[in-house]
Amino acid sequence: MLYKSLSNTIVAATLLTAMTSVFAASSPTMPSDMTCKEFLDLNPKSMTPVAFWIINKDTQFKKGDTIAFQEVDTVYTPKIIDICKKSPDQKVTDIKKTW
Repeated sequence: MLYKSLSNTIVAATLLTAMTSVFAASSPTMPSDMTCKEFLDLNPKSMTPVAFWIINKDTQFKKGDTIAFQEVDTVYTPKIIDICKKSPDQKVTDIKKTW
């Protein structure tokens, strides 16, 4: 009886260790580290918030203004999608430098 319990414990510990390493390897991608391929793989509803973050990050306008969310949705998100389709290995944050 003790032998079966000990072997079950060892099997459970081994499986838990293997699962932990798998989940640790797949960490979420932040927009600052995102490639164009990862951007294109996003849910379309998530693209505009990511584009908004990229465009307005470190942008200094007078009195702290930012580019409006609606403008990002209608103008900049389609531009980012077009650029990303042409070069999927490029980082999304590097697109802003080309404007």
